[in-house]
Formats: sequence, C-alpha cells, structure tokens
Amino acid sequence: MPHAPVTDRRLSSADVGVYMRCRWLTDICAPYGDLDWLIAELRMPDAETRSSVRRLVELGYLSTVGPVEVESITARAVAKRVREAIEATIDDLTPAERAALARLADLVDRRRDRAGAALDAQLRRELGLG
Repeated sequence: MPHAPVTDRRLSSADVGVYMRCRWLTDICAPYGDLDWLIAELRMPDAETRSSVRRLVELGYLSTVGPVEVESITARAVAKRVREAIEATIDDLTPAERAALARLADLVDRRRDRAGAALDAQLRRELGLG
C-alpha cells in the first residue's frame, strides 16, 4: 500500500523508523492495538518510541486509536466473517449444528452491537453531546 514520503526535518531517523513500523503493522494487521503492544511486539525502546509516536501524531503522520475503537473495528470484522462462514456452510449442516450457529451468530452480533454502542457513546462524550 503506497504512503506519502516522510520528509519533515523536525523528525529524526528514529521517528521515521517508528513511522515505517507503524504503517507496516497497520497495513498488515490493522488495528494493531495499543502503543504498549506495539512497543512490546517490535521490542522497541519505551520512552523513545512514545516520543516518536507523539511527534508523528502531532505532525499528522499517524493517528491514534484507543481500545474502544479497536474493539469496535474488531467486532465488526468478526461479525462479518462469521456471517460469511455461516452463509457458505448452512446448507451442509444438521438442524442441531444450525441451532448452534444461530446462537454463535447471536453472540457475535451482541458483541458487535455493544462495541458500536460504546464507540458511539465515546464519540458523543468527545463532542460534548452526552
């Protein structure tokens, strides 16, 4: 996936390295999780990485998401994949298997709905609407 080159003189080579790792992770496995996970996953120095990410966000090269956003994105993706799998196999299932899948689909949909509601509530709070 192409990205705009990072040429800002206010960024160090370490900042550009952090940017490249973050973009790579986003392209490969978005959402990639919180900053603590990123630091641990790539075995990056804690303080330096946090400073780099802060500069990259302030300059508009990266945006951050919190656990509420990550859960919402993940829950929607899982619900979609579960529905696709059910549709692809429903004709080959016994009545008992169909009932079990219906229960699974219900649980997945509830997770998706809860995550969406939590994200909506967070956005309303951030906008001062509730």
